[in-house]
Amino acid sequence: MRRLLQIVSALLAALALALAWRLVQVLRVKPPVFAEVRQVPRIDPLPPPPRRPTPPGSAIDAIVDGNLFEVERGQKPPQQHEETAETPLPPPTNVVLHGVFVREGEPMAILTDAAGGNKQLTVRVGDSVGDYEVGEIERDRVTLLGRGGQRFLLQLDIHKGGAVKSAVGPPGARPRPTPGTVRTPAQARAEAVQRAAQARRTTAAQRAAAARARAAQNRTPQVAKPPDPTQQRLEALKRLREAAQAR
Repeated sequence: MRRLLQIVSALLAALALALAWRLVQVLRVKPPVFAEVRQVPRIDPLPPPPRRPTPPGSAIDAIVDGNLFEVERGQKPPQQHEETAETPLPPPTNVVLHGVFVREGEPMAILTDAAGGNKQLTVRVGDSVGDYEVGEIERDRVTLLGRGGQRFLLQLDIHKGGAVKSAVGPPGARPRPTPGTVRTPAQARAEAVQRAAQARRTTAAQRAAAARARAAQNRTPQVAKPPDPTQQRLEALKRLREAAQAR
């Protein structure tokens, strides 16, 4: 115990000596020397800004009358625009009518537009075909509307051989009636079923003919083989044995 106290006392004495030495070093440092402060010359103040002229009374009245919070502030009075005459469209000679049918009680037409790459279009009343609008779809005609009340009539004319010709004419022209142009969905489905049955029958007949042809090719004539001598001798010995047993 005494030894421990001696060690602690020695450490405290060493610490006291270190602090005393540090204090002596701090006291021996010379204070810094500051230079004299130079006098700053006096700066004259800036001159006052010039006074703006007072606006006249008319300008003040205009500002007061033009309330910033008015709803109609800055709005110009409505101007009457002059109606510009629209350029009429030429007859739609590039549009061809191919057929008219009814889908769910709504008439529809099949058209092709040469200006659009001869792509087949199925349109109804109100659809657009290029610059034209479909106005009416009847049994054998379609009316296209242009600009400024223009009306163009596409007539469906079926010739011999099933060729279809579309003629462009005025609305007053009466085309020849073409019965059977409009088909109901039930008639279209019946025709599709008949075509499918005919195709199945044709396919079955073709398969049967091909099978008969393959059978005829595989059939070869049967050539009679010559009798085998060994077999003949065996049969003769068998008959002799049977005769000997019978005696």
